Amino acid sequence: MDSPQKTILSIENDKMIRDMIVDMVESLGHRCLEAENARSAMEIVENQKIDLLLLDIHMPAVRGHQFLRFIRNRGYDIPVIIVSGYLQADVLNQVKDLDVHGVLAKPIHVKRFAEEVEKVFAKSE
Repeated sequence: MDSPQKTILSIENDKMIRDMIVDMVESLGHRCLEAENARSAMEIVENQKIDLLLLDIHMPAVRGHQFLRFIRNRGYDIPVIIVSGYLQADVLNQVKDLDVHGVLAKPIHVKRFAEEVEKVFAKSE
């Protein structure tokens, strides 16, 4: 059974990685929006229905965990998958109380990416 198309927001400051994520999301049949920083991501979250956030932790200015805390405090309960090349324990501790649905290490493996995304959507059905 095919699930309906979802809208996924990739928040990633590295354009090459963002483009790769867009390709992977679209190959799964979903729509992918892009934000290169927390400010542009917040604008998208406030103006569109987002089914899943793919969130880089290490971004300039506002870090991913700060952005996630901000949207949680504003009442957004959008599922989140952390995507990071730096998955030390302190990073995971920063988001443990923020209802994170999955964690993907960079470099991203396509099969694992697909599994994590579909796992999030299977829980919401």
